[in-house]
Amino acid sequence: MPYYLGADLGATKTHTLIVDETGRALGFGESGPGNHESIGYDAMFNSMKQGLDQALRTAGLTKADIAGAGFGVAGYDWHSEFAATASVIDRLGINAPYKFVNDTVPGLVAGSEEGWGVVVVSGTGSNCRGWDREHQREGRVTGHGVLMGEGAGGTELLNRGMQLVGYAWTKRGPMTALADALIRHVGAKDLEDLMRGYTTDEYQMVLKPRPLFFKWPRPEMWWHVN
Repeated sequence: MPYYLGADLGATKTHTLIVDETGRALGFGESGPGNHESIGYDAMFNSMKQGLDQALRTAGLTKADIAGAGFGVAGYDWHSEFAATASVIDRLGINAPYKFVNDTVPGLVAGSEEGWGVVVVSGTGSNCRGWDREHQREGRVTGHGVLMGEGAGGTELLNRGMQLVGYAWTKRGPMTALADALIRHVGAKDLEDLMRGYTTDEYQMVLKPRPLFFKWPRPEMWWHVN
């Protein structure tokens, strides 16, 4: 029976899955980030290898059992990155045909009944792509985040939220209930202590605080983080 490998490489984590020809999941691996823009190609390879090894181990298979593979790769935004990305996958030693695409594409294919439309990925970062019905025209953004006015991921949301909390502290903007939520979250004494700890890296705002931005205490204040 042929077995197939799929991997989703993001800026925070990598998920690797092995299935049989019926789509039944046999092995799964979770490893570190796989976006070369933030960690480089060597670290990208390490995350992919760890995920692959885990998935093979839990499936009770070897690389020789894999008949084909597909990869959704965050950070693979331009064809100029093709050779470098392919070289990383080649290092995995999978002796089977494979294809890799930007990580938005698997979501578009899997999420639409006819394989066309528009998809938005909003994870640590953000990206957006779309096809017409015939796959002749493609719409897309650069995938370069807030610097290109495309910030819609968790990192940008955190940064924008902290910016508005800073506005409240300097009285350039209204006080926000998010400040109280973050003070409690990091264990700060008060708003000034939150600002001090955030700007000196004592209080880290990387991943865990993100749910606070979606569980807004007062719905009428949601516009503050749009």
